[in-house]
Amino acid sequence: MTFPKPAVRRALIGWLLLAGLLGAAPVRAQEGVAELLGALKGRASAPASAASDAGTPPADPKLVQRATHETQKGDERILADITARLSRNPAFTNVRAAVHAGVAELTGHVADNDARQLAAKVVGAIGGVVAVENQLTLHTDFGARLAETGTVAKERLLRTVALVPLLLMAAAVVWLANLLGRWLAGHLHLVRLDSRNPYLGTLVRRAIRTGFVLAGLLVALDLLEATALVTAVLGSAGVVGIVLGFAFRDMAENYLSGILLSLRRPFEPGDHVRVDSYEGKVVSLSTRNTVMMTLDGNELRLPNATVFKGVLLNFTHNPRRRFTFQLGVGYGEDLRAAQDLGVATMAAMQGVLADPGPSASIDRVGDSAVTINYYAWVDQRQTDFFKARSEAIRLVKTALEEAGMDLPEPIYRVQLAVPEGAHDTAPLPAALAPAAAPPPEPPAAAPVDPQALARTQGDVSPNTELDAQIAQERARKADQDMLRAPSGRAD
Repeated sequence: MTFPKPAVRRALIGWLLLAGLLGAAPVRAQEGVAELLGALKGRASAPASAASDAGTPPADPKLVQRATHETQKGDERILADITARLSRNPAFTNVRAAVHAGVAELTGHVADNDARQLAAKVVGAIGGVVAVENQLTLHTDFGARLAETGTVAKERLLRTVALVPLLLMAAAVVWLANLLGRWLAGHLHLVRLDSRNPYLGTLVRRAIRTGFVLAGLLVALDLLEATALVTAVLGSAGVVGIVLGFAFRDMAENYLSGILLSLRRPFEPGDHVRVDSYEGKVVSLSTRNTVMMTLDGNELRLPNATVFKGVLLNFTHNPRRRFTFQLGVGYGEDLRAAQDLGVATMAAMQGVLADPGPSASIDRVGDSAVTINYYAWVDQRQTDFFKARSEAIRLVKTALEEAGMDLPEPIYRVQLAVPEGAHDTAPLPAALAPAAAPPPEPPAAAPVDPQALARTQGDVSPNTELDAQIAQERARKADQDMLRAPSGRAD
């Protein structure tokens, strides 16, 4: 047995004396002595183990007890804050909360997933909450959901009723703006916008009315404090406009081309025009198509973009129009006389203008004839172009033939080969050969008698076969026609 050192023995004796003086229980004295002896023995027997355990001393029970008490107080405070915040929102009526060491646990049910996520956010924002354990479930009771929907509808209805005066004022502002725009659009004749193009006036009227209505809507939304809605609508309208512009590019192009055609007026209803390879008379102009009627009486619809970008030839724009035709005269004929006779014949025709008068020119020398071009002018308001040209060809050809002039047909030379063994026939002596007949003298060209020519001339009055059909088509499409009034074109 090993006895303690003198210093230790003295300390032990002092402890026993103190315990006896104070009247301490012998059990406690024994326990103190045992602890002191154990500590001294452990220090002497295991100095390395004591050194290793010195870094992690055991927790003080008092400190642990104090920390536990403070944690409970913090949990109670957090639970009170959670209960107070959740009770202020009707959506969290059936939500229960519990807090354990800063971890909030939510149980119960809510109406939808948005309310479930909102409850977790509200609880997580409270100071001292370490984590949120969200165990909320969605409420599946139809009656409860219906009651909640009724509550929401009732609240919104009450808000709407409270806004009735502002709504009435906003509606009055829009109505007054529309009334003012309508009045101003109806008095455009004061600025003479309808003097030339009726569609321009219609377009300006619509723009004015639309502008006033939009201004009234902006004022009304400002009264309702909903200007943010205007920004959202305008932004959405811009995006939608870009998408629709790409999707309906051809339609928009035809619409803009129709507006430009109605403003520029390159043709009028009934004009005979040719667009690229398409020819006919104009019936009407809509926002998408230019409606024409071919000379055969068929309806022809051309996209406005095609008409606007194409090569357009208007035969009716200038009432005076020249026709031309060709006739071939033999080599031996007097070309000057043939020209003069044709010009005199056309000058005597009804419907052919004297100013500018008819004319003729030699075009070329062919294989069997000399080609002469004849020209004459007509007024399309009084004379049909095609009828006059047909009659001019007939009468000039007849006058040249009556004057004895040769109008040869094309001549082709055919050379025959002589077969072998054939004997050439000896020519007859000159004395026995028949005398060649002298060529006949051409008769002198008689002067043209206008009265006799008028008796043989056919009808050259303007052709009105398509006028009735065009009038019916224009009456049927009057509400869509952008050529409703004449452009005041000077002839």
